Amino acid sequence: MITGEQHKTSIKMDYKYDNGIELLLAHMNIEDIINAAETLYQLEEEEEGGSSFEEEGLSQEDMDENEEAGDLVRSQQKDYVDGVGGVRYGTATDLLAFVNLLSNMKAEAVQHLPEEMGVLLNKKEMTVKKGRYQINMDVLLFPWKLTYKNHGSGLVPKGSFGKVHLAQDTTTRKRMACKLIPMENFKAADVEFQARFRHENIAELYGAVLWDQSVHLFMEAGEGGSVLEKLDSCGPMREFEIIWVTKQVLRGLEYLHSHNVIHHDIKPSNIVLMSDKAVLVDFGLTVQMTEDTYIPRDLRGTEMYMSPEVVLCRGHNTKTDIYSLGTTIIHMQTGSPPWVQRYPRTAYPSYLYIIHKQAPPLEDIAEDCSPTMRSFLERALERNPALRSSASELLKDEAINPPREDQPRCWSLDSAMEEANHIILRQQSQHHDTTQDSSLYSEDSGHMRRKGSLYIDLGALSGYCKLVTGPPTSEYG
Repeated sequence: MITGEQHKTSIKMDYKYDNGIELLLAHMNIEDIINAAETLYQLEEEEEGGSSFEEEGLSQEDMDENEEAGDLVRSQQKDYVDGVGGVRYGTATDLLAFVNLLSNMKAEAVQHLPEEMGVLLNKKEMTVKKGRYQINMDVLLFPWKLTYKNHGSGLVPKGSFGKVHLAQDTTTRKRMACKLIPMENFKAADVEFQARFRHENIAELYGAVLWDQSVHLFMEAGEGGSVLEKLDSCGPMREFEIIWVTKQVLRGLEYLHSHNVIHHDIKPSNIVLMSDKAVLVDFGLTVQMTEDTYIPRDLRGTEMYMSPEVVLCRGHNTKTDIYSLGTTIIHMQTGSPPWVQRYPRTAYPSYLYIIHKQAPPLEDIAEDCSPTMRSFLERALERNPALRSSASELLKDEAINPPREDQPRCWSLDSAMEEANHIILRQQSQHHDTTQDSSLYSEDSGHMRRKGSLYIDLGALSGYCKLVTGPPTSEYG
């Protein structure tokens, strides 16, 4: 306790010194003052951004290299903005350098570009004219209207941050998909994996062009639309159709997983149908693992199709794509994503806790699912990723390799067109006896039982480009 006399002494001491510095000097030795001054000087230096080469671990040579790299980027940006860059043909490495440059450029730097700039990979079917590839002149963009939709309805599929249009080169008549991504939403990852990895079951990337504040990504077009669009139009798919799509997806996943690449968003809307194959699209969430386990900083994927290990956020590997494929098969079987029938969206805004506690969704498997396909799904949806089958193992499963005689004869969408035409011609003929004897025309036939068959409908699409020889101006206005 401070006595009254001590209190008076302390007050006198406070008023003895005119300022705090004199008080500090009176009560500290010279060594303490030097240490305090050095600490204060270091703090001021850090605030001003100053640092020595030793503190940063950089040599003078490293600093010179960084400065040269910065000058190169600034020079490239200036060249492009001044119109020197233009559009040119290049390799995947050139395309990656270009998109990395875009991701480092500020939006205001490209606000008033005199002409488009970009790199194209497809020399054969995309025509660059004097360093130009002009949107709506050299290449036409149309709203994407799928042929199995009503003629009056328009459909523009959407990706993570962009709209997809149908594009056509005016010189070669090549049809492509064109995804428009605003500059502020563009990431190099949107292009990187499609440019680096080529496979028949991965949508091929043709090039990237910057124009009008948007990056135009040109890629292989699937005029049959996505599996999700097909489900919305025709309802649940038959098992032989599911087998065909599953096999295509597994081939793509086997290739990606062999390079330690995780797609992270396998679902019906990211599987696009073509006349003779299905391809994977949308690689915005894709990563390449550098270790056996990938530990994310955030959730990656779409809730209903997420694996339990992704929901936990404690690390996962390529097996998460296999689980997502299993949930996608359930969606193809039933017409609805897993969990939704038992836990409606209106009552359950999030499925993360349900997935954590109740996965896998084996109760959502279709009732008419064959025993072999159910066994396949149990392998794909195994909760423990260490016990879950890989893409290579599932490709050998008997469920997707049934005896030829047990399945319809159309194993591609092109052959389906021929099969469907053959059926129509035979039905119009007078030979009822031979028609009844043929397994193609029995009541059990997949083509006859479901009018909205994937193979009949998309088989017709395989001849679509033969019917339309030029830009569909009358249809799209």
